[in-house]
Amino acid sequence: MSPRQRFYLFGQNGIGAALVNAAINWALGWAMTRHLARLPMWGMTSVGTDLLGTAFGVTFGTCLVMALQVRRDLTHGRISPVALSGPLEALVGRFPQGVLRRGLGLGALSVPVFALPVVAALAASGVHAMDRVPFLVLKSSFSAVEGAIVTPLIVLAALSGVSVRVPQTAPAP
Repeated sequence: MSPRQRFYLFGQNGIGAALVNAAINWALGWAMTRHLARLPMWGMTSVGTDLLGTAFGVTFGTCLVMALQVRRDLTHGRISPVALSGPLEALVGRFPQGVLRRGLGLGALSVPVFALPVVAALAASGVHAMDRVPFLVLKSSFSAVEGAIVTPLIVLAALSGVSVRVPQTAPAP
């Protein structure tokens, strides 16, 4: 992988995704709780339910958005297809094919991987409710960490998927 591809993958789509997800989820959390001083841990509008939805939503949304963004960046020459090998190829090769199926499958997988440990830790610590600002910090931090982890993998899947379809130019004789 070239330095340009590594920066695209980890700088732009790792750190960049963390910042974007934090901002989006802070805004969503603020809009959802602007009428509340405290948010209960359990119930329809609650910390637990929100974290479960956020875990799914971050990954699902990333799959949809990055499929379009990767195609756009390829078209404009900002990145080139990546050929994967070894364990990374095996991991990405297990992702569902198709943008919607990938988003639904990886989104569903993100709930137990990302949200359940945090929700379990909050429950084990005896948290019954959270004030609004600490909830917003938790929601935005949670989405930033998840986005930084899943986005490079999703981008790799999109880039390696197009490398199969993009004709490789033969070297000049």
